[in-house]
Amino acid sequence: MMLVPAGFLVLILLGSLSVDTAATFLAQRQLRDSLTAAANDAVTAGLSNQSFYSGGVLAVSPSRAATIICVSVAAQADEDLHDVRLWMAIDGATIRLEGTATVHAVFGRAIPGFGQRTVRAETTAVAATGPVTGTGATRAPPVMAALQPVRC
Repeated sequence: MMLVPAGFLVLILLGSLSVDTAATFLAQRQLRDSLTAAANDAVTAGLSNQSFYSGGVLAVSPSRAATIICVSVAAQADEDLHDVRLWMAIDGATIRLEGTATVHAVFGRAIPGFGQRTVRAETTAVAATGPVTGTGATRAPPVMAALQPVRC
Protein backbone atom coordinates (compact mmCIF):
# COMPACT_ATOMS: atom_id res chain seq x y z
CA MET A 1 0.00 0.00 0.00
CA MET A 2 2.92 2.34 0.66
CA LEU A 3 4.20 1.92 -2.92
CA VAL A 4 1.08 3.42 -4.52
CA PRO A 5 2.01 7.07 -3.80
CA ALA A 6 5.59 6.46 -4.95
CA GLY A 7 4.32 4.77 -8.13
CA PHE A 8 1.97 7.67 -8.76
CA LEU A 9 4.86 10.14 -8.37
CA VAL A 10 6.97 8.16 -10.83
CA LEU A 11 4.03 8.14 -13.27
CA ILE A 12 3.67 11.93 -13.00
CA LEU A 13 7.43 12.42 -13.55
CA LEU A 14 7.46 10.17 -16.61
CA GLY A 15 4.42 11.96 -18.02
CA SER A 16 6.04 15.37 -17.57
CA LEU A 17 9.25 14.10 -19.17
CA SER A 18 7.31 12.87 -22.21
CA VAL A 19 5.49 16.23 -22.54
CA ASP A 20 8.80 18.13 -22.40
CA THR A 21 10.37 15.80 -24.96
CA ALA A 22 7.39 16.21 -27.29
CA ALA A 23 7.57 20.01 -26.92
CA THR A 24 11.27 19.93 -27.79
CA PHE A 25 10.60 17.79 -30.86
CA LEU A 26 7.84 20.17 -31.95
CA ALA A 27 10.17 23.16 -31.54
CA GLN A 28 12.84 21.43 -33.63
CA ARG A 29 10.29 20.81 -36.40
CA GLN A 30 9.11 24.43 -36.22
CA LEU A 31 12.70 25.65 -36.53
CA ARG A 32 13.28 23.39 -39.54
CA ASP A 33 10.06 24.55 -41.21
CA SER A 34 11.02 28.18 -40.61
CA LEU A 35 14.50 27.61 -42.05
CA THR A 36 13.09 25.78 -45.08
CA ALA A 37 10.72 28.63 -45.86
CA ALA A 38 13.48 31.21 -45.35
CA ALA A 39 15.90 29.29 -47.59
CA ASN A 40 13.29 28.98 -50.34
CA ASP A 41 12.52 32.70 -50.08
CA ALA A 42 16.21 33.63 -50.11
CA VAL A 43 17.15 31.42 -53.05
CA THR A 44 14.41 32.88 -55.24
CA ALA A 45 14.13 36.52 -54.14
CA GLY A 46 17.87 36.75 -53.46
CA LEU A 47 18.97 35.99 -57.00
CA SER A 48 21.49 38.48 -58.31
CA ASN A 49 20.08 40.44 -61.24
CA GLN A 50 23.56 41.57 -62.26
CA SER A 51 24.97 38.05 -62.65
CA PHE A 52 21.88 36.88 -64.52
CA TYR A 53 21.60 39.77 -66.97
CA SER A 54 25.33 40.13 -67.57
CA GLY A 55 26.19 36.45 -67.98
CA GLY A 56 22.99 34.41 -67.76
CA VAL A 57 24.17 32.78 -64.52
CA LEU A 58 21.91 32.09 -61.56
CA ALA A 59 23.68 33.23 -58.41
CA VAL A 60 22.38 34.26 -55.00
CA SER A 61 23.44 37.64 -53.65
CA PRO A 62 24.67 37.08 -50.05
CA SER A 63 23.56 40.47 -48.76
CA ARG A 64 20.07 40.19 -50.28
CA ALA A 65 19.76 36.60 -49.09
CA ALA A 66 20.68 37.55 -45.51
CA THR A 67 18.07 40.32 -45.47
CA ILE A 68 15.39 38.02 -46.87
CA ILE A 69 16.27 35.28 -44.37
CA CYS A 70 15.92 37.71 -41.47
CA VAL A 71 12.57 38.98 -42.70
CA SER A 72 11.25 35.48 -43.37
CA VAL A 73 12.32 34.04 -40.01
CA ALA A 74 10.95 37.09 -38.18
CA ALA A 75 7.61 36.73 -39.99
CA GLN A 76 7.35 33.13 -38.83
CA ALA A 77 8.49 33.93 -35.29
CA ASP A 78 7.34 31.35 -32.80
CA GLU A 79 7.20 32.33 -29.16
CA ASP A 80 8.51 28.89 -28.16
CA LEU A 81 11.85 29.46 -29.92
CA HIS A 82 14.29 31.70 -28.06
CA ASP A 83 17.76 32.97 -28.94
CA VAL A 84 17.52 31.91 -32.60
CA ARG A 85 20.91 31.94 -34.33
CA LEU A 86 21.34 31.50 -38.07
CA TRP A 87 24.21 30.64 -40.43
CA MET A 88 24.19 30.48 -44.21
CA ALA A 89 26.46 29.31 -46.97
CA ILE A 90 25.96 30.21 -50.62
CA ASP A 91 27.40 28.38 -53.60
CA GLY A 92 26.08 29.80 -56.87
CA ALA A 93 22.32 29.20 -56.91
CA THR A 94 22.36 26.95 -53.84
CA ILE A 95 21.93 28.12 -50.28
CA ARG A 96 22.48 26.12 -47.11
CA LEU A 97 20.89 27.44 -43.95
CA GLU A 98 21.52 26.22 -40.41
CA GLY A 99 20.02 27.44 -37.18
CA THR A 100 19.84 26.80 -33.46
CA ALA A 101 17.31 27.91 -30.90
CA THR A 102 16.66 27.47 -27.20
CA VAL A 103 13.41 25.90 -26.00
CA HIS A 104 12.04 26.21 -22.48
CA ALA A 105 10.66 23.04 -20.91
CA VAL A 106 6.99 22.91 -19.96
CA PHE A 107 7.29 20.95 -16.71
CA GLY A 108 11.05 20.57 -16.38
CA ARG A 109 11.66 24.17 -15.38
CA ALA A 110 11.69 23.12 -11.75
CA ILE A 111 14.59 20.72 -12.34
CA PRO A 112 18.01 22.43 -12.45
CA GLY A 113 19.70 21.96 -15.82
CA PHE A 114 16.57 20.59 -17.46
CA GLY A 115 14.65 23.83 -18.00
CA GLN A 116 16.21 24.65 -21.38
CA ARG A 117 17.11 22.59 -24.40
CA THR A 118 18.85 23.60 -27.60
CA VAL A 119 17.44 22.46 -30.92
CA ARG A 120 19.26 22.51 -34.26
CA ALA A 121 18.04 22.32 -37.85
CA GLU A 122 19.46 22.72 -41.34
CA THR A 123 18.13 22.87 -44.86
CA THR A 124 19.28 23.47 -48.42
CA ALA A 125 17.48 25.19 -51.30
CA VAL A 126 18.43 25.38 -54.98
CA ALA A 127 17.21 27.77 -57.68
CA ALA A 128 16.69 25.36 -60.56
CA THR A 129 16.03 26.13 -64.21
CA GLY A 130 14.14 24.08 -66.72
CA PRO A 131 11.68 21.25 -66.16
CA VAL A 132 12.01 18.97 -63.17
CA THR A 133 12.50 15.36 -64.25
CA GLY A 134 11.89 12.17 -62.35
CA THR A 135 9.19 11.18 -59.93
CA GLY A 136 11.16 11.05 -56.71
CA ALA A 137 12.55 13.85 -54.61
CA THR A 138 16.14 14.74 -55.33
CA ARG A 139 18.64 16.00 -52.82
CA ALA A 140 20.30 19.32 -53.31
CA PRO A 141 24.03 19.24 -54.06
CA PRO A 142 26.20 19.88 -51.02
CA VAL A 143 27.25 23.46 -50.45
CA MET A 144 31.00 23.54 -50.01
CA ALA A 145 31.23 27.21 -48.95
CA ALA A 146 31.90 28.03 -45.31
CA LEU A 147 29.00 28.94 -43.08
CA GLN A 148 28.70 32.63 -42.27
CA PRO A 149 26.58 34.00 -39.41
CA VAL A 150 23.42 35.87 -40.38
CA ARG A 151 23.01 39.03 -38.35
CA CYS A 152 19.39 40.07 -37.99
